[in-house]
Amino acid sequence: MKLKLIYTLFAFSALALLFLNNSSGPAEVQGQDRTGSPLSIAPCQACHSSGAFSPTPQLQILDDTTAVTTYEPGKLYKVRVTVNASGDPAGYGFQAVALSGTGNVQAGDFMNPGADVQITPLNGREYPEHNKRSSTNTFEVDWEAPATGTGEVRFYAAVVAANGMSGSGGDGSAFLNSPVTLTEVVSSTAEANELFEAFTIYPNPVGNELNFRIQSPGQSEYQLRLLDLQGRTSLSRRIALSAGEQVQSLDVSQLPAGVYTIQITDGKRVSSRKVVKR
Repeated sequence: MKLKLIYTLFAFSALALLFLNNSSGPAEVQGQDRTGSPLSIAPCQACHSSGAFSPTPQLQILDDTTAVTTYEPGKLYKVRVTVNASGDPAGYGFQAVALSGTGNVQAGDFMNPGADVQITPLNGREYPEHNKRSSTNTFEVDWEAPATGTGEVRFYAAVVAANGMSGSGGDGSAFLNSPVTLTEVVSSTAEANELFEAFTIYPNPVGNELNFRIQSPGQSEYQLRLLDLQGRTSLSRRIALSAGEQVQSLDVSQLPAGVYTIQITDGKRVSSRKVVKR
């Protein structure tokens, strides 16, 4: 019992220290998952509601303004993490991850982070987390649901409320008691949100020139964007497509190495794919 108590106190202190006193999130600063997921360096039971301010996390997946418990493959949702705390914390932080399958692989893609949020890649997964000590207790980031057949998706999150005194003492942190789980629903709506019947990209990873093969329903102009992990537009242009299958190329030689999302939209629907730039 004594060893368990010592470990719990150590895990809590380390979690609070890495979250707020390093300003940025633990995936960037320490290269660690601190969400309480199966990949976390501390067990979920370490500190659910310990320490000052008695913080508790709330994670919601929103379809417009409605919280959902199911997802449609390929659809865009908003993930909102709220830090509920007592007293008067000087700042807040968080870290989250979306996993699927027995191997706890990355589920879907995070993009377009809100204020004080960054998306940090770590061990083949994406971690939305704070990029500085935030004065707001609510964090938001978009999440594009994974492809059909992924199955159940589990969201894990941990939060911290800090006193801003440059030390772990007096801070409080907590994990979700259990992951927020979404089940997959395949519907005609999901198919309708996809712009093209077929859309593939190659090579992936790419060096200098990215090719994309598209099955277009008709002749039209579309907006093409290449977004980085933070949702910033790295490249944007109008493209003209004719009806039927075709291949077009995109020069990406000037882009820094990293993970990007290529999107093609007609203003109402969108097709997007993930690409790694070497």
